[in-house]
Amino acid sequence: MLVVGLTVLATGLLAAPQASAGAWEETLLDPPPARIEAGLTYTFGYWILQHGSYPYMGGDLGPTALRATDEKGQVVDFPGTKTVTDGHYSAEVIFPHDGDWTISSQHEVLMPDTNVAMVTVPGGVRIAPSDMRSRAPYKWGNIHPQFPPAAADAQLGAPEAPPSATALVDPPRVAPRSQQASTETPGTGLPMWLVVVAGAVTVGFAVWLGRRRARG
Repeated sequence: MLVVGLTVLATGLLAAPQASAGAWEETLLDPPPARIEAGLTYTFGYWILQHGSYPYMGGDLGPTALRATDEKGQVVDFPGTKTVTDGHYSAEVIFPHDGDWTISSQHEVLMPDTNVAMVTVPGGVRIAPSDMRSRAPYKWGNIHPQFPPAAADAQLGAPEAPPSATALVDPPRVAPRSQQASTETPGTGLPMWLVVVAGAVTVGFAVWLGRRRARG
């Protein structure tokens, strides 16, 4: 019984990080500058959309960045700053030398997008066709992503947005996700305090039973 109790407690505590695994995103650039030169600073706006359709629904996505990789494998990261619109970021971008650069996304929660755009320096930005065959419906306001055309072999389809997505439609009527305290353990549907209490009661009962048998 002691083993069972500890297993229940450990399962409840470890369910949260496991529940967030396996999700993926698509990164979409805002209309980029018409021409890119080495050594000059540009501002790139970008969206990180869970399943290519809506802002991340799992809470705080944490730090994000755009990553530029040249033909020789040199990597330069440009940290992103979150804007007032959910899912939207901006980054100050500077390419250190001429050449062709592949743009990808970087963060630690969702599976990142490895093919966002190609940049020729000096030259322009070619946004990659989307792998999304279809997107889940989401009610965007006046500020919304610029969805690129789908690739000829696009295969990905998005699941429906979770019910919490509707809370993002009208930001003035709801607190930001970062200010909303969660009382449940993600992936279990049970409050954290209930999991802890149940585990403690089970362990206490096992200890009491063991002492009683020892006296007998």
